[in-house]
Amino acid sequence: MNSLINVPITMSSREIAELVDSRHDKVKQSIERLAERGVIGLPPLGEYLDKLGRKATEYQIGKRDSYVIVAQLSPEFTARLVDRWQELEGQQRALTPAELFLQNAQAMVALERRQIEQDARVSEIDSKVEKIETAQTVLSARPGAAESITHLRKRIGKMFGLSAETIDEVMRQSPYAPKPAGMVRNDHAEADGSTYAVFWKKDVTATFRRFADEAVPVSASFYTHPFVSKRFKLVRS
Repeated sequence: MNSLINVPITMSSREIAELVDSRHDKVKQSIERLAERGVIGLPPLGEYLDKLGRKATEYQIGKRDSYVIVAQLSPEFTARLVDRWQELEGQQRALTPAELFLQNAQAMVALERRQIEQDARVSEIDSKVEKIETAQTVLSARPGAAESITHLRKRIGKMFGLSAETIDEVMRQSPYAPKPAGMVRNDHAEADGSTYAVFWKKDVTATFRRFADEAVPVSASFYTHPFVSKRFKLVRS
């Protein structure tokens, strides 16, 4: 039985730079900006030797995203891109286990991203309802089993090696992020009666354990997740 699978064809960011007569570093910057905006997924990085024999990096890009990138850079070069893809598609080879794993991981991230986009309006409504509900619950002191965003950043950062920026994105954008346990009145004299949100520790921990389980490795040190706009470091416990 033939167990070989066609390799997912990719085009390097260097090839795209040559096609559109642009500098490679400018093309990479465009790719990263598009990925930050969620227009494309951040492509995996590969290494190559430049003209001086030094190690350098390039992105490996799929067909769909390559058209998005060229449309952003120089749409008049689309015909060149079509010709180049015809050449590449005539040179398919067998897929290695590592390449198959990467292909499946990227497909999962893309699927989850589409689901998030479909649920965006529902999440927005839920967020508004949540604000109304929590505004009605003002506590005089923080419960012992709850923590503020400042404290949970430190605790979760220590548990999973996540940056404060990544933690904030999960808390803001994940549909399964914990709802506030309530609002606590700040009793400092200079606070002027302001309040701050607190979250149950067990709910926060469960959220980030699920997030860590869903994260997809893209290199030895970095991971991706559809709820986070950039690659991030993670320590799985």
